[in-house]
Amino acid sequence: MKNPSLWQRIRYWFDNLMSKGTVSLLLILGVITTIVVVAGGLTAAALGGPDGKGEEPTGSTIWFTLMHAINTGVLAKEEGTIPYLVVMTIVTLVGIFITSFLIGTISNGIKEKVTELQRGKSRVIERGHVVIIGFDENTTSIIEEMVYAAENKKGAVAVILADHDKTDMEDTIRDRIADLGNLRVVCRTGRPDSPKDLKVCSLDTCKSVIVNLEDDFMTVKTVLACETLLDEYENHDAYITAAVRDRDVLQPAKIAGGERAEILNFQKTMARLMVQAGRHPGMSEILSELLSFKGNEIYVEDIPAAAGHTLPEINLRLPHATAIGIVRDGAPVLNPGKDELVREADSLIVIAQDDGTAALQECAAVDESAFQRAPNAPDAPHTLLVLGCSDLLKQILLEEDAYAAPGSTVIIAAEQGKIDADALPEQESLSNIRLELRSCKIFSRRVLERLVAERPSSILLVSDTGLDAEEADARTLMLQLQLTDIAQEIGSAIPLTIEMNSTRNQKLSQMMRATDFVVSSRITAKMMAQIAEQRHKKAILNNLLSDSGPSICMKPVTRYVLPGKPVDFYTLGASAARYGEIAIGYKKMAGDGSFTIEVNPHSKAATEFSEHDDLIVVAS
Repeated sequence: MKNPSLWQRIRYWFDNLMSKGTVSLLLILGVITTIVVVAGGLTAAALGGPDGKGEEPTGSTIWFTLMHAINTGVLAKEEGTIPYLVVMTIVTLVGIFITSFLIGTISNGIKEKVTELQRGKSRVIERGHVVIIGFDENTTSIIEEMVYAAENKKGAVAVILADHDKTDMEDTIRDRIADLGNLRVVCRTGRPDSPKDLKVCSLDTCKSVIVNLEDDFMTVKTVLACETLLDEYENHDAYITAAVRDRDVLQPAKIAGGERAEILNFQKTMARLMVQAGRHPGMSEILSELLSFKGNEIYVEDIPAAAGHTLPEINLRLPHATAIGIVRDGAPVLNPGKDELVREADSLIVIAQDDGTAALQECAAVDESAFQRAPNAPDAPHTLLVLGCSDLLKQILLEEDAYAAPGSTVIIAAEQGKIDADALPEQESLSNIRLELRSCKIFSRRVLERLVAERPSSILLVSDTGLDAEEADARTLMLQLQLTDIAQEIGSAIPLTIEMNSTRNQKLSQMMRATDFVVSSRITAKMMAQIAEQRHKKAILNNLLSDSGPSICMKPVTRYVLPGKPVDFYTLGASAARYGEIAIGYKKMAGDGSFTIEVNPHSKAATEFSEHDDLIVVAS
């Protein structure tokens, strides 16, 4: 290539300067204005000024030249020699050009800045905020929980970073959450796994980070990026909360996050919740309340007066709360045993409406005459009908086998090619249930009628994880419509538990008959929000939702007290303590098959129970 000419070099230099944006343009205009004004002023001074006599100082002449450049009206009033007026006219014309260009440049600069702000690329200047990475329906659920958490404090901030348009995210939040209360939400656009984009969120001053992404592999990568930046910033107080869907990704995610990460896997928890909801409708409602900042939630309280007492004794002295465990040496212990004494250094784990309400009062009286003393009848075998297929199916079967009575049956009915028998537990590994796999057109009315005719004890509609969430929910709604109509036609009510992906679709589903709903994304969001606000809750919730050790379950109220006799909640709790269990609420059935759930009843006054009601307990 031949050597470029001087003119080409100048043009290349000019192009590069212009490409640098508004600041470069303003610099060029300033230089041109200075050259024109100084040159025009010196020329006018050399011509002797307006009268040609040269009596005006050079500095004054340059000043008047500047006035001509920035104010065209000056020229109309100017008098002087023809050469002087020619110079001033040229300066004024150049000034008109520069002024016009300057206005356009400033206007474009402001427009570019507004566009940049709308793109969400500017750095966040906050302190003590929560960073949420990723944006979907889960995110709005997390924001809703943070709104409740911020009711009693000011200055709460949530910063959202996602590969979405900033204004779209803001519009979605406004549409779904009418009032943010004390919470301020700041949205930024960027790649979740990009350290450069993550720096925009001020990780150096944040309180915690929530990684809420659908792709597990991207979650691991993002957790690693966040952990690296937090170490770089030496922000040792901040921690990371993330959720993975695949159990095999759990360990790599923990390695990526190190000691500052709390990695959650909901596959087992969701499976257990769906099984429990099918056996005891209302479990999802109980869990949703305990995981929400609205209503009853779990607190850790220091109550010196509790030292030297057992948990059953303490619960007889708590009118507005229920003690479910202790924190000893930094580790939570749920339902430590009816004879275990609380030590002075222990803290109480309580369920209450607000923190600070767990104050011990006089010991309540217990009506032991209402205790049920007859032996409990063993659970009878039952039949569970599962419609559809999902990644949770294997875990659902394992959970069902753990809780079902021997001789129970699980029928899995799904479309042709949907059931992968190799991904399910082998029959020999199951102790209590017998599997029946049926490939059939489950959306056919005739097929559903044949399945319902077998009188299953409960029906579980699982969401097809191989489909888009909206499409999966649409298919679930279609099944529910037909099952509701069939139930009305045969005049039989069968417990129907439905897994939904979206809370919006759940509202549509609630218009039809269903005994319980499990919205996995909602549960996930609530738990992540709880841990992001108070890290110590991770260990408590893990224990409470695990399949080993004390956990939440429902048992017939007739196991504890005589039906038809009014008893207060203190008596229920004392009766449960005989079995080494802690009563935290109850479920009362209505005549039409509906039910109401009471967790930590605000009023512990006497209530009459029937043989169809259940007691909610923390038990092994």
